[in-house]
Amino acid sequence: MPAHPRSQKRGRWIDITFIITILALSSLMVFLLLLPNLAKKEVVSANLPTVSKEQINESDSVYPGIRIITETSNDEKTPYAIQFPQSNVPEFNDIVKSYTKDLKALYLNETDYLNESNMHRHGELNISFEVLQHTTGYYSFVIHSYMNTGGANGLSETKVFRLHNQSGHMLTINDLLANNEKALVKLATKVKDSIISDEQLNSYLLQDKFIEKTAPSWDNYSNFALKKDSIEFYYNEYEITAGAAGSPIVSIPLEDMNNIFTDSFKLPEVAIQPPPSITVKENEKHSEDKQYEDTGVNPSKKVVALTFDDGPNPESTKLILDTLKKYNAKATFFMLGSRVSFYPEIVNEMKEAGHELGNHTWNHVDLTKASSEKIALEINNTSDAIEQAAGSKPTVFRPPYGAVNNTVRSQTSLPVVLWDVDTLDWKYRDANHLLTHVKKHVKEGSTVLMHDIHMSTAEGLDAVLAYLQEEGYSFVTVSELKGYSN
Repeated sequence: MPAHPRSQKRGRWIDITFIITILALSSLMVFLLLLPNLAKKEVVSANLPTVSKEQINESDSVYPGIRIITETSNDEKTPYAIQFPQSNVPEFNDIVKSYTKDLKALYLNETDYLNESNMHRHGELNISFEVLQHTTGYYSFVIHSYMNTGGANGLSETKVFRLHNQSGHMLTINDLLANNEKALVKLATKVKDSIISDEQLNSYLLQDKFIEKTAPSWDNYSNFALKKDSIEFYYNEYEITAGAAGSPIVSIPLEDMNNIFTDSFKLPEVAIQPPPSITVKENEKHSEDKQYEDTGVNPSKKVVALTFDDGPNPESTKLILDTLKKYNAKATFFMLGSRVSFYPEIVNEMKEAGHELGNHTWNHVDLTKASSEKIALEINNTSDAIEQAAGSKPTVFRPPYGAVNNTVRSQTSLPVVLWDVDTLDWKYRDANHLLTHVKKHVKEGSTVLMHDIHMSTAEGLDAVLAYLQEEGYSFVTVSELKGYSN
């Protein structure tokens, strides 16, 4: 007997419902099986490290119409600190900004490439600038850059931009010499003679490059700064000399340029006067300065104060701390507030090891050219950063470039500390040269200037300490050497 049509229809719906139920149960089982993995992925994502963000600040400088742009990043592998000037002249701003932007891009691209190639290295990029003035109203912005993508040695470069902020004119060497080819030949001769007469530079000359870079072409003399009493030409490492000579600067007195400069830049004719006698007030100033050069130690005891500027730096400063510990040596670190804020743990490590903490301003500016308010901010902000990092304030102060006057002294109660032995480690970047210089210049009671941001200094310190220890020296802080009470 055939099935009833309604029974057949009801049977098909039962089959469809059964299939849908089976599919739903299967999907639920798959979801339950995958749930732990999905949860795990969420946990992993939550624990991924966050990328440090770039910070960009703009502030006014002590020079009218000139602003300072600061870009910083404390990314673990690609940290950088960049400062460059901006003005009221858009064309100048674009040129300078493009220059620093290209350097930063080169640095980031190179470090990214090394990390992608499993060459995991920590880089460093520092760009800073100084301002030189001429009586005509021109500023020379000397931009110094140091880039290290993790190798043994970094790359240093100096680039100069010149601007008359009121007129907006960007000065060239052609302007100074009125496009006069004969004047250019005379300038080239003066520069070459100056380099050759410098025994230190002459001994490192790369003859072919020297001949090429000092030839009388306008491009060869485009990287210059105009100062009140001289014109300076900047050469980068390996441009005319071997690396041991650093980055040469050739300075020519303006009085030697009077016969080739245009009238606008010639020095006025003045009668030569005998030097004035030193007044009582000047004698007092000389005596005041001399107290910072006197050792203040017992001449029967051989001691030396090792000082390190411009840090801290994650790699080189830590290596220096390890080397000091090896020789049970104490030192004084004059730190930049801008770097203390990046690496507070290193500052605390210095304090725990018994080293002396010193203030070296926030941004390494020439304080003698700054207002009282600017000086106070540079010093006080740095002291606050050091105290926050280490739990105690710095006990001594060193002005950048050793530039100090009564205005600077009046803005701090900290003892102002200079030095009597400059190792020139910033210039030579050579571990072997560090020892050679110390052997030649260090004596009892010396205050030795070094920079803990250079790996060459960190690598050369062991040999220096070994030599000084063999010579019977003990290592003290600046306050111990000078007898300052903390």
